[in-house]
Formats: sequence, structure tokens, C-alpha cells
Amino acid sequence: MRAWEGVLHRGEVYGHSVRRMGMQRRTVVLADLHLVRSTPPEVSQDLARLLAEHAGSRVVFAGDLFDLSSESPGMARPRALREALGVHAIVRSALAEHVDRGGELWLVGGNHDAEVGEDDFTGELVGALGLGQQAMGRVRTTPWFFREEGLHIEHGHLYDPDNAPAHPLVSGQRSLGVHFVEEFIAPTGAHRYLQANDQTPLKLFLSAFKWYGLRAPYVIYRYFHAAISAVMQSGPLYRGHEEVADGEARIAGFSQEAGVGREVADALIGLSATPTMESVARTFSRLYFDRVLATLAMGAGATGLALGKRGIGATSLAGGAMAMAVSWAAGHNRYAGTVSERLATSAKGVAEATGAKLVVFGHTHKEALGDQYANTGSFSFPREAPGRPFVEIEGSAAWPRAASRYFTRQAA
Repeated sequence: MRAWEGVLHRGEVYGHSVRRMGMQRRTVVLADLHLVRSTPPEVSQDLARLLAEHAGSRVVFAGDLFDLSSESPGMARPRALREALGVHAIVRSALAEHVDRGGELWLVGGNHDAEVGEDDFTGELVGALGLGQQAMGRVRTTPWFFREEGLHIEHGHLYDPDNAPAHPLVSGQRSLGVHFVEEFIAPTGAHRYLQANDQTPLKLFLSAFKWYGLRAPYVIYRYFHAAISAVMQSGPLYRGHEEVADGEARIAGFSQEAGVGREVADALIGLSATPTMESVARTFSRLYFDRVLATLAMGAGATGLALGKRGIGATSLAGGAMAMAVSWAAGHNRYAGTVSERLATSAKGVAEATGAKLVVFGHTHKEALGDQYANTGSFSFPREAPGRPFVEIEGSAAWPRAASRYFTRQAA
């Protein structure tokens, strides 16, 4: 075996082994690459090898292949796409070769690359890859989901309140997650927080000094800047209701193009999460501002006592301590596990409401494999996986099954 040749490890297959009956084309699904300028070259190289080893197959990126919002939020989309692919030339070449040689390329819009779902994105992508018009039929994009008989694939952010759009067919009002990417991650270049956003603010602040050294105070300042502006743009100033009306006008056409009945799309809308920023109170709580204010009150109280201001100091300290106790009684961590749990529950709802036999999501960066639900995990950020995770679809089109796969490198 050549040095550093890609090796595909066969992961667990849920249920019994099944033959590839009725499947028109081999299908692999991966997600959450978050390609940015700082993405390690090993990620691009491994993706190129994966594509080469699946020549002629259908490769589905289930959202967040790109991360245009974190690097170029104000840049025109065609230029941003060209630059993203230009930095990762090996990916552009591999994608183009995959399609040129008869493979299919399907892209689902995620919360970090919602532009994928816009009407003219397919043409822009084909142009950026340097493909001819004959390749257009093998490149598909969607703002929401792909459905093929029993298989349902979407990114999954529709079921996460912090990242849910006002309507899945409209890219407009920023979610809380995208707001932080554009107002915090992009200005600071603190991309490591994209993989650590399920931690409490205190842990994140302490991590800033470890990760960014002398830049840590500026990183923390930008966090508070983004948090305060998020609260100020929430509630009455979050105009998602305008996008809901626009999306409802498009849903019939989308349903027809996706090959499903209108009732399927309506059922999925009914399962979607309410965006956090629709409520000032939820946004305030989600950002732990109650805990931040309690900490400031306790600090002011302690300072007052030290300066001899016993009455004011004791009152401030006691009030801050009480507010902190109430906040902790409600749960010390408002992030832990919620996204993964929500998506697993929502996948079950999708299967029940739409008749899907297998639902595949990304978004959580955590793998999952069950009877009717699989999550790809993140190809770029495999966490504790034995390699870069993705999912292969087995079985028949009517009764698809998911198998976990891992791409690893093996030295000679």
C-alpha cells in the first residue's frame, strides 16, 4: 500500500447485512466540512481521495460543505464561492473530476452555507468547477432536503432553535448561530469556537487564553459585542414572519421539484424549531446574560464591602448570589446534549410524519446510527471517531439502511 493512501474502514451497519438491491447508484453522505482558508490541507486531501475511491457514485454533502458566513459574510456569493474553492484547489479538481467521470454531486444547504439553496447556485457551482453544461444534470442543490423513496437527507438545523431559519426556503434573517459566526468568528478568526459552541461562556472565555494568547481579551470583547447586538436584534426586531410568508409562497413549487406531496413539506414545517431570536427572553437566557449580570453584581458587592460600603455592598453581593443560585438551579449548562437529542427526536418525527425509512442529518458534528436515523458526524472534525466519518447508504431505494464508514490514513 502506498504511503498515506486512504483506507476505508467498514463501520457498524445497523441491522442485518443487506444486498444493494434496487439502488440505482452507490450513495455516500458526508457533512460539516466547513471549508475555510484555515482548514488544514489534510482535510482537502482526504476528501479528494474519498471522491477518487467512490468514482461514479452519488456523493451527497448534507450541509455546511462551505462556511461562507465565517469568512466572507459581505462578499458577493459568486466571488466567495470561487475564493473558497480557489484556496482548496485540490477539492475543486476532485469535485470536477468526479462529475466529469459520471459521478453525481448533491449539495444540501446548511446553516453555514445557506447560499447553496438559492436558485442560481447550481449554475454558479458548475461554473466555479469549470464543468460543461452537460454536467448540470449530475449536480443538484437544495435549500432544504433531498428525498428519494424511503431516503430523506437534510442538514438538520431546522430542528435546532439557535440555528433554525424563519423558513427553510428563505435565506434572510440570521439565526443566533449565524449571527455569532458573522459578528464574532469572522472578525476575530476564532474558528476553533465553531467546534466548541456547546460549552458554557466561562469555559469558552478560559479557552480563549489557551487558544489565542494575547488576542484573548479582544476575542472575549467581540463575544460580548456579538451577544449584546443579538439581544438588541431579537424579539420585535427579528422579522422572521415576513420570510414565513415568502416561504409559504414557494413551498408548492419546492415540493413538486423535490418529488414529494405538499403534505410532506407541511409536516416538516410543523416539526421545525422556533428560532431563538424570535424572543428577547430566550435570547437573553441562551447567552447566559442572567449569569453574567449576577457575576457583575457579586463583583460590585465585594468591591463595595472592601471599600467600606457595607449596606450597598452586602445588598449587591446577596442579590447577585441569589440570581446566580436561581440560574444554576435552572441548569448549569444550557448547551450540553440538547442539539443531538433534538435532532434524534426530530428524525423520528420526520420518519413518522413523512413515511421515510431512513433519515440522515448532519449539523451536530456527532455521529449517530439507529434503525431509522443516522448522523454523518463531521468529516473535518471527527472528534473521537477512528477516522473521518461519513455514511454509506445500503439496501434498496424503498428500504435504505445506513452504514457508518471512516476514512483514515495509513502509513506505508
